[in-house]
Amino acid sequence: MDQSEKLKLRQEKLAKWKKQKQEQSQQQPPPQQAKDGSLANERLKRLEAWKKKKEKEKEKQVHQIKKNAPDQSQSSTSKSKKKTRNSKKRSAFGLSDEESNDELPIPKIFKPNDDEVEQEVSTNETGDIESDSDPLEEYIQQLNKRNNGQSTAISIPIEEDGSDTPSSVEEDEESDDDNNFGEFSSLNKNKKRIKPIDYSQVSDLIVLNKSLYREPNELSMMSEKEVGELRMSMDNIKVYGKDCPKPVTKWSQLGLSSDIMELITEELQFVTLTPIQSQAIPAIMLGRDVIGISKTGSGKTIAFLLPLVRQIKAQPPLRPGETGPIGLILTPTRELAVQIQEEMLKFSKGSNISSICCVGGSELKQQIAQVKKGVDVIVATPGRFIDLMTLNSGHLLSPTRISFVVMDEADRLFDLGFGPQVKQIMGCIRPDKQCVLFSATFPTKLKKFASHTLNDPIQISINSKSLINDNIEQRVQIFDEEHVKFEFLLKKLSDRFILHQDEDEKTIIFVSSQQLCDLLYDELLLNGITTFAIHAGKPSAERLQNLQKFKDTPNGILICTEVLSRGLNVPEVSLVIVYNAAKTVAQYVHTVGRTGRGINNGVALTFLMVDELASAYILVKCMKEKELSSLPMEVYQKLKEMNDEFSKGLKTGKYRLIQGFGGKGLEHLDELNESKHSQELREYGAEQNDEDDTQQEDRTLTKLEYVRGKKEEGNNVTYYAHININDLPQLARWEATKTETISSIKQETGCNFENKGRFYPEGHAPQSDADEPKLTLIVESNNETDISLALELLEVKVKEGVHKMAIKDMQSGKYRI
Repeated sequence: MDQSEKLKLRQEKLAKWKKQKQEQSQQQPPPQQAKDGSLANERLKRLEAWKKKKEKEKEKQVHQIKKNAPDQSQSSTSKSKKKTRNSKKRSAFGLSDEESNDELPIPKIFKPNDDEVEQEVSTNETGDIESDSDPLEEYIQQLNKRNNGQSTAISIPIEEDGSDTPSSVEEDEESDDDNNFGEFSSLNKNKKRIKPIDYSQVSDLIVLNKSLYREPNELSMMSEKEVGELRMSMDNIKVYGKDCPKPVTKWSQLGLSSDIMELITEELQFVTLTPIQSQAIPAIMLGRDVIGISKTGSGKTIAFLLPLVRQIKAQPPLRPGETGPIGLILTPTRELAVQIQEEMLKFSKGSNISSICCVGGSELKQQIAQVKKGVDVIVATPGRFIDLMTLNSGHLLSPTRISFVVMDEADRLFDLGFGPQVKQIMGCIRPDKQCVLFSATFPTKLKKFASHTLNDPIQISINSKSLINDNIEQRVQIFDEEHVKFEFLLKKLSDRFILHQDEDEKTIIFVSSQQLCDLLYDELLLNGITTFAIHAGKPSAERLQNLQKFKDTPNGILICTEVLSRGLNVPEVSLVIVYNAAKTVAQYVHTVGRTGRGINNGVALTFLMVDELASAYILVKCMKEKELSSLPMEVYQKLKEMNDEFSKGLKTGKYRLIQGFGGKGLEHLDELNESKHSQELREYGAEQNDEDDTQQEDRTLTKLEYVRGKKEEGNNVTYYAHININDLPQLARWEATKTETISSIKQETGCNFENKGRFYPEGHAPQSDADEPKLTLIVESNNETDISLALELLEVKVKEGVHKMAIKDMQSGKYRI
């Protein structure tokens, strides 16, 4: 078939296609006209005007090409240039034989308009296309398959602002491309990334005045010894960092405004400051970065909201066009964010400070509208804040005014897998910001983040010896079977309802999974007990609605997972039932901390199965002596047996206490995998140790050498242990003294650790009293039991170091089997 016959065949097919399109268009009116005739007519007119304009532009382009075309002797060069200019249009139909299929693949779906078809035909007349296959015929076949007898009228993309005239030909083609390949677009979405900001190039940054506290005369006259005694009397405040201000004892010493003072003393009726408030508020108002570690229900929210409001008032207000915010509060859960927003509204009442709560599952459109007006404070979860930061190519919200960042329940933020998002957010905020972290526990993972992000921070720990609030009475009940545990729960709730029917004594039941939460809810409902259920699998609106119903219902009962173990503040909760025992210390601390809020008292009742040895170990360590002695004798003996069995397993390596919180973050999963891998290696090494005399000798080194005693200073008694770590094997010494080990044991026992002396190699020792002593680890505590526990845990770590050394020796070929 020669070229003229091919061209004739193409023209016939094109005429047939146009006729089919015209017939189908006449059978079905345009969609816009069916909905609104006047609107459709107006849009059609604008469309016709746009088409005419487009045709004129193309005629000018063709005229310009012909005008600049070279002689016939350079026809091959002309064809090459022409193909380059029309590459975008020609890709809609395919390639000629002169083009390489490897350079430009043919799209699978085509959607040309009339002008594109006419231009292609005019191109074909020049004899450029020499192909056996007919792309136009393929397009018509695909169009018929896709429509399946429906209308083939091609819709024109309409922009969101109501304009249906594309700004350029390229935008129109991109829109069509999105329509054609929309089903694949979701597979290629990239993760949302905040655009980094080079603050060295930002010229209009507002100079921050973060130092807003002046020490009262009555505090400045106190000596260091008096300050130490004051901190000791305030629930044993521990301060780490340089130049920490002295703790205040009265609200009037903070220099607060009259409206804030009236709110605190009259409406909220806060007569005195809690220990964390006494030390943290002046430190934050001084402009320092602060890490606050305190018990649950100790007033940490007020400790960061007061300085935040003070700093916002001291800064210039948002200028026209600025969206803010000035303050940013990040939380791990939606419920905690809503609760902080409620407190924020109390402190901003009567002022020009505006705030908004932005969490996942809520209406994004309303949040965008409010942000456009400008907000001073945003309380958000990390994911939703990144959504706001990336909207409109990053132009909706600017971080250049953020000067105060709060991370509440900071440890849980990282445990839930928010670590990369938090780091991304912090990386885009101005470097001279003030950052405050608050939590009831401070794991190593958070300490690493703080050391890289915070600027010379002050760490404030309140009563590190005991993480459980003194207002909480801890109890435990042990069961052999699950159905017995459920029956006991039914009886407990029924008796409690009868006992407090004229009062408002609320109950929270914590379970381990979403499935169990729903199952327990149904079972209690079948037994005539109405409850409210909340877990991460429920929609956000339902979660907030159930939480509000729980607060409004007298003697309400709430069933929830660990998602509500952080920050939830309902003062009427007098009983927390841990239906599935906690697997970690931090989880237990935060779970039972939902009761005994503020000055109120509460009871934490844990249901324990006989095989949950690790949970029994945690309970014995967290419960006070008087609480253990008040247990029924049968329960106390069984609990002690379970604790002793787990303690022995810890020493031999049979059991391992889970570190962390049990979240689902990727980092947590990696830690579990590494832990499992290390456990397998240790087991393998232990098997070889039984058969090797040299390694058997190394195992005797796991017995720590230490000297114990006590110091008495007045009424204060301090117990100590001086541990000789200089003579331990190298890996064992490293394992015992590394930061992760010290931090975990300190968290478990509340003891203080200090290194003294220097390392002496084998065969060397101090020659005189003037020389530094051998490397010694000093452990101190106010409780002798804590010293014993710390020594046990340290022995376990030393043993791990010895096993690692043995495995390393085997891998190096030092020992052969």
